[in-house]
Amino acid sequence: MCDKDILQRTNMETNKIEELQVFNMRNDNLLSGCGINLFMLSDPAQELLKQFAQIRLLTGLCIERPDQSFLDEYLYQRAGSGLEAKLKTLALSSDIETLHTVIRATRQKVEQLECFLEESASLTASGDEHEKKKTVQEKHIDVVKSRQRAVNNAVEEIDLDELTANVRLLEEEDNARVNDN
Repeated sequence: MCDKDILQRTNMETNKIEELQVFNMRNDNLLSGCGINLFMLSDPAQELLKQFAQIRLLTGLCIERPDQSFLDEYLYQRAGSGLEAKLKTLALSSDIETLHTVIRATRQKVEQLECFLEESASLTASGDEHEKKKTVQEKHIDVVKSRQRAVNNAVEEIDLDELTANVRLLEEEDNARVNDN
């Protein structure tokens, strides 16, 4: 018995839905015949229509007067648009937060790289400084080599035998002076 009741109720509901669809089509035809499109009304008219549809829904007038089903459709479309907008807002908010996180991470990496560059620049000499140091070192090497050549030349010019003879001669003269005194 329950199955028969459910089947009967379903058939009745289906019939009511079909009747409502017929009313809806009739109303749409009447409105389009008059050149009225509910979705192309001016903003104040749409706002009034929205308020009227909400009042009908809250007061239950839509059940008593099914011939005004186009208002229900309008109300549902407005609610659907609002939900879509909220969904888009949530998705975009999530995307924005993700982008902010990526930006923060990128900024931190950039700061680390800048710090590394500053430290490495302070530890390394520039090309000009390196060239100056190299030039100074080469000049020092040249000075040392010229002094070494001068010393070598002086050693070559000095005759060791003659120097030894002069030292002995000086020693003998010193000894003779010491003896004379």
